[in-house]
Amino acid sequence: MTTRFVAAFAAVLFALAGSALAATQPTPPPTPPPNAAPNPVPSVPAGIEQDAINALGNIVKGAFGWNNNEAIGTVTFYRGYELQVRMQLNRYREIHLHKGTVINPRGWTLQPGQTVDVRGRANADGSLNADMIVVQNAH
Repeated sequence: MTTRFVAAFAAVLFALAGSALAATQPTPPPTPPPNAAPNPVPSVPAGIEQDAINALGNIVKGAFGWNNNEAIGTVTFYRGYELQVRMQLNRYREIHLHKGTVINPRGWTLQPGQTVDVRGRANADGSLNADMIVVQNAH
């Protein structure tokens, strides 16, 4: 009977020790709740980004006297059908005249040092085919 008592007593001790060990083990942390999906980005009409970039670029170009189809600056060289204009920031642009180029005031002869506003068609090399030249400081 003592043996059974000792065995029962040992079983109770093991059960208590097992529950005590189980109670000292940390419980796993709860899983975080799933994140809500962010609000979708509103759609932007196609091409509006490029239009904004072009508009800003044209403002900056105009402020520094550089536009694809216009050049405002001082004549540094003129001979025949070739003209060179110095624009702001010491940038130079080659201008090509043709027989139909209008120079205002009419009949005016271009000379170095004159301020001109040249309008025409841009070439791939950055030069300009002049259709109209307006002398700003004509006397």
